[in-house]
Amino acid sequence: MLKTKLSLIIFILVYAYSFLWNQINLSLSSFGQDKVPVTLVENQDIQQLLSNETGSEINAVTIFETPHPFGMMIGIPTKPLLVLSRGLYETFSQDEMEYVVLHEAGHYVLWHGVIELVVGLILLVIGIVTLRKIKSIKKSLLVSVLIGLLFGALMIQLGRAHELQTDNYALRKMNNPNGMIEATKKFRDYHGDKYSLSPNPLMQFLFYRGNPYDNRIKMAELEIEKRK
Repeated sequence: MLKTKLSLIIFILVYAYSFLWNQINLSLSSFGQDKVPVTLVENQDIQQLLSNETGSEINAVTIFETPHPFGMMIGIPTKPLLVLSRGLYETFSQDEMEYVVLHEAGHYVLWHGVIELVVGLILLVIGIVTLRKIKSIKKSLLVSVLIGLLFGALMIQLGRAHELQTDNYALRKMNNPNGMIEATKKFRDYHGDKYSLSPNPLMQFLFYRGNPYDNRIKMAELEIEKRK
C-alpha cells in the first residue's frame, strides 16, 4: 500500500508541476520576503474596465508581493479573482495594464479555468487507475513519471490554445493594441525567454504554454494595421 501511495504522489507532483511550472514558480516568488506575501487593493480603473469590457465584477485586486511582473485570473464561476504582482502593478502603464487585465479576464470569461480543471481531473483519474493496476513497484514508479509528463504535456497543449484565444480576446477589447506590444516587451526585458521560449524545440512544444513574445507582438501589429 505504501509503495502504491508513493507512485501516486510522484505522479501527481510530476503531472501538476509539468503544466503549472511557470505559475507555481512565479507565485512562490512572493514568499520568503520581509512582508506579507499577499495584499488586497481597490482599483476603480481596473474594476471599471473589467465590468465594462467583460461583465466581470471584482471587489479588489489581489497583489502578490514580488517584483517579478505577472498576472493571473483564478476563481470559480461568478467569483473571479484577479491576481497581479507588485512589480507589474507599479510599473505597467494604463495601456499595458489594460492588455494584462483583459487577457487574464479572457481566461475567466471563456471558461478556461473550468475546462482545464475538468480535463485535468479526467487525466488525473486515468493516471491513478492506471497506476493502481501495476503490481511492480519499479514499473509503477517509472510509469508514474512518464504518464505525469505525458498528461502534463497534454494539458500544455490545451493551455497553449487558451493563451492564443485570450490574446485574441484582449486585442478585440483593447482601446490601444500598442499596450500589448509594450507590455510584452516589458515581460521580455524582465524575464527573458524563461517563460516563453525554450532553445529546445521539443521542450518548447511539450512544456511551454505561453504565446511566444514575437507572435504576440505580430498579432498586435496586425490589429493596429486593421484599425487604420
